[in-house]
Amino acid sequence: MKASSNSQYHYDRLRAAFQTDKLWPEGTTIRYGFLGTGNQIPRTSTADLEDARTHGGVVLKLDPLQKKLEGVPVTDAIRRIVKERVQPLVGLKFVYVDNPQHANVRISFDPDGGAWSLVGTDCLHVKSKPTMNLGWYDVGTVLHEFGHVLGMVHEHQNPKGDDGHPNPIDWNDSKVYAWASQTQGWDKQTTEKNILSKYANNQINGSEFDPLSIMLYFFPKSLTLDNEGTHQNLRLSGADALWINKMYPRSSETPQVFYQKTYGEPLATALAEGVAAQKSSTGVSKRTMIILVSIVLGLIMTGAFAWWFMKRYRRKIWELTKK
Repeated sequence: MKASSNSQYHYDRLRAAFQTDKLWPEGTTIRYGFLGTGNQIPRTSTADLEDARTHGGVVLKLDPLQKKLEGVPVTDAIRRIVKERVQPLVGLKFVYVDNPQHANVRISFDPDGGAWSLVGTDCLHVKSKPTMNLGWYDVGTVLHEFGHVLGMVHEHQNPKGDDGHPNPIDWNDSKVYAWASQTQGWDKQTTEKNILSKYANNQINGSEFDPLSIMLYFFPKSLTLDNEGTHQNLRLSGADALWINKMYPRSSETPQVFYQKTYGEPLATALAEGVAAQKSSTGVSKRTMIILVSIVLGLIMTGAFAWWFMKRYRRKIWELTKK
């Protein structure tokens, strides 16, 4: 997330839009166009992304299109990303139009405006203005913003955590407020709305919290109580592909075929990696860790009670055994 990553206009609309009724009706044709060429925005180099790692030092998997589209004009690159990464998974039709005023999704390229998008059918309620801005270009950023176009929720605000329990990000609220004020210029209320608060379960459809989702932002580990931050992802996760297809069935490819063809691995493997990524560094899920700690504390308390009981009543017990 960059310091200028989103405008207040974007966030005011984004927060209210994460509801299931923002999904496009099945079979909808979504027309998209460009408000400019994109030649003026910076491009994240493939070399930099190849070095990207998680907080634990694991190299992040790169979308193959990042390297293939190196040097390709931005607008041409976006059209190919939509064609090869979005269109195959959805029962919708994405059509590029030369005249952006005929488009539902209008993409601007303001290098000072950050990267943002309105969500789902909210795009239909804005006329002439941009419904998406790309202040910089890389494949992951384009996938993230088109995820919003499809109605996807920011992953750090996903209420569904490990085994149905709350989202496992253990925020240090005071540090989050300070960080958001310094890097985003947000007050406490804005920070709560855009980072700390979770959506209600009845507002969203989708998977449990997925640390590999393209919809996850980078947050420093210093913002959490357990020293486990989040990392930006560079391609669609298995859960992303599965959820997108579930929300928009009747696609040209199944998510299984798409994932094998696109990323060279079975969808089942990608889903298993997502589950593994939910585990803590010890390999135990946070929920399981809580259960284990509770058991240990219970045993300690039981032992302490037994020691106290024996100390207080050992003489009576000895006398009873003598009778």
